[in-house]
Amino acid sequence: MEAQSYKDLAERVRKIKYIPVPNSIALSLFRTITKKNCTFEDISSIVEPDASLCAQLLRVANSAYYGFKGKVNTINKAVMLIGVDEVRNLSLAICLVNQFKAGVLARGFDLRRFWIHNLLTSFCAREMGKEYPMFDADELYLMGLLHDLGRLAMAQLVPDEFNLIEVKARKKKVLPYVVEKQEGITHTSIGRLLSERWGLTPQISDVLEFHHDPLSSRSFPRECAIVSLSAYQAKMVEFTAGTGPEPELPDTKVFLLAGVELEKMDHFFGKTMELLDEIEVLADIIVGHD
Repeated sequence: MEAQSYKDLAERVRKIKYIPVPNSIALSLFRTITKKNCTFEDISSIVEPDASLCAQLLRVANSAYYGFKGKVNTINKAVMLIGVDEVRNLSLAICLVNQFKAGVLARGFDLRRFWIHNLLTSFCAREMGKEYPMFDADELYLMGLLHDLGRLAMAQLVPDEFNLIEVKARKKKVLPYVVEKQEGITHTSIGRLLSERWGLTPQISDVLEFHHDPLSSRSFPRECAIVSLSAYQAKMVEFTAGTGPEPELPDTKVFLLAGVELEKMDHFFGKTMELLDEIEVLADIIVGHD
């Protein structure tokens, strides 16, 4: 991001009267990210006081995405079955997204589609992380869940600009990010500012800013490249399902940077496509649709 444009955008965001801040649960969950040997008791004790979050998590745990045969009726059981990192990451993403009230989002923003895209991206990022031992699969999963947080922030903080960009993107049949760059206000820039305001980790901040341009990341380019490729796969799944435009194939340098062979992309695409139905149901649960 050019220094001047970053400064101008930062000033605009600072002038906005209301910027959501992470609640105490989100802040506590953040502290567990760098904690070694985090236990299921640690996570359970953090999320259990929030009845609404617990209800969402239990519905998630009982969804077809996880496929447990028995009823998951306690947070302790959910954490034991799904895993400490999985519950922590989902809880954190739900908490952060819930900071934005759906009623005041831009008309053109679809919260359900936002979750579907991020869930698809996070699944693919984790699968790539499992294939390549130099990465932490659970960290990549969280980065995938949060990578488009700037779009959500943009839909609330600058709704008029968001709607205008969405309309232009549909008319031109391009991804909104293409128009964002032309208009000089991108969700990646807003995501970076939000991340810094919230005190997110440097890795997440970099992914929020550079998932469309991982080659520009100086600190965590490989993580940005993995999330970029994962987001591309998610868009390909959405395009195949008829719910989004066809994305452009990432630069070959991004594949080299991530260390992912182009031939492996069909494998990741197939695994992600198989889960689309379950992920759509999971998104409905998180958003609160019946």
